This record gives sequence, C-alpha cells and structure tokens, in this order.
Amino acid sequence: MRDAVEREVQWTFHVGDGSLCLDFANTVSWRGSGTPVDHLPSYGELIRFARQVGVVSETEARRLRRAAARRPEAATRVWRDARELREALYRTFAGLATGRPLLPRDLAIVNARLPAALVHLQIAPTDDRFGWGWAGDPQALDRLLWPVARDAAVFLTSADLSRLRACANPNCRWIFLDTSRNSSRRWCRMAVCGNRSKVQRYRKRQQHS
Repeated sequence: MRDAVEREVQWTFHVGDGSLCLDFANTVSWRGSGTPVDHLPSYGELIRFARQVGVVSETEARRLRRAAARRPEAATRVWRDARELREALYRTFAGLATGRPLLPRDLAIVNARLPAALVHLQIAPTDDRFGWGWAGDPQALDRLLWPVARDAAVFLTSADLSRLRACANPNCRWIFLDTSRNSSRRWCRMAVCGNRSKVQRYRKRQQHS
C-alpha cells in the first residue's frame, strides 16, 4: 500500500523542451522564485528521470538501483556530479537564451564529462537500421550521465541556439527551444505558465472593471 501511495505522488518530469540536455537542465521547478523545487533529490530520482526519458530500460534501471544500494557512497558522488552538470548546463542555456556572457567554468564542467561518455559510445544495430548505443559496465553508476553529456555536446554544436528561450514567467525560467514558425513562443508550457498568466491578467481586469 505504501509503495502505491509513493508512486501516486511521484513527480512526472516535463520533457520535450527540444533536447535531452534541456529536459535535464529543467529538473528544477520555479528557479526564479524564492522556493525552487529540485526534482533530483537523490540518485534514485536520477534513475527515474533516465527511465522516463528512455535513457535506460526498466531492466537497466533495476540493475542500477541494486548497484546503488550496494555502493551508496559512489551513488551519492554520481548524484552530486549530475547536479553539478545540470547547473552548468542550465547556466549555459540560460545565458544563451537571455544574452548573458557564458562562464568558461560551466563549459569546462560539460567538457570534463565528455571523455567518460564518448569512450563508451558505439554504433548499435536496431530493427532496420543503426543507432547509437552504450558499451561498458552495465552497473556503472555514472552511465546515466553519458547520454546527457553527449547530447549537450551535439546540441551546443549543431542546434539553432538563437531559438533558445527562457520561459516568460519570471518565477519559472525553464529553458526551451522555440520551434514555432514565427519564433513567438513565450511559455515553457501553455498549459502551465501560459494559463497562469491568462488567469492573472483576467483577475487584474476584474479588479479594475
């Protein structure tokens, strides 16, 4: 019963902001408010994020949970590395979206993650073609960071970075890639921050009517 209740209240990660690395950077809600919410408070939640975005299968996720239980200190180190990478990515993307200067130390953090990731990258067959896969120890606790680091490198070197945007809600500040035809998207999610803005404008009109 307890497990069922815990599953019901688990956070569902918001994905689809234009790239895996953007979704990873947006695992903190309400960054611009006085009470930001970190949705990666543990290594276990890092596994859950990876599972939701398809970085690992359920079998791989169970294997990593068992490995983390056996090596809790190592899991904590990887979790801290993940948060460091996430914050470096967020600052980089936010700087690009808002015209702020990039910090060399943030790019250094991303670059420091690349060797460990790329050494395990390999071409793997799929049903009717080839794709990217990952070799290496299936119980390597940091394997969750390999796809994020690679995706960040590909994104920063090939995406149209002029389309990076920060949500217009000053309390939110999630970063997304604006793929609208006229580059007019303002909100991370219309159903979330867009509707909040509509409600606020409506209430203001009612107060002054």
